[in-house]
Amino acid sequence: MKTRVYYDDTDAGGVMYHTNYIKYCERARSEMMFSNNIIMDNQNGYFLVKSLEANYIKPVILGDMIEIKTSLVSSKKASAVLLQEIYKDDKKVFELYVTIVYMQNDKIKAIPKEKLELISKNYIK
Repeated sequence: MKTRVYYDDTDAGGVMYHTNYIKYCERARSEMMFSNNIIMDNQNGYFLVKSLEANYIKPVILGDMIEIKTSLVSSKKASAVLLQEIYKDDKKVFELYVTIVYMQNDKIKAIPKEKLELISKNYIK
């Protein structure tokens, strides 16, 4: 997913505020579902973030074009670990390891085959 850094993403110095890197990663995960017409709600199931490990490599500033790439690192019956990387001009500026858990009707459930396949093969780059 490609996007631009806007004024509301930055601090007083024009540098993207640290939590917004995570926000953009969340948007990329959501966009993957939306663009494949997958409804994520309690009845149909959804992913919940269990843990995050963020590594800020280089700042991005107001007006920069960035790209969020996501890949599957590993999966278990009801959870998966994703690596999300943000690039500016083909140089990595941020990486996030995120563990997600699949939930349905307020209970942890096995990730359905079609959703796991979507994550592992068709994730938005």
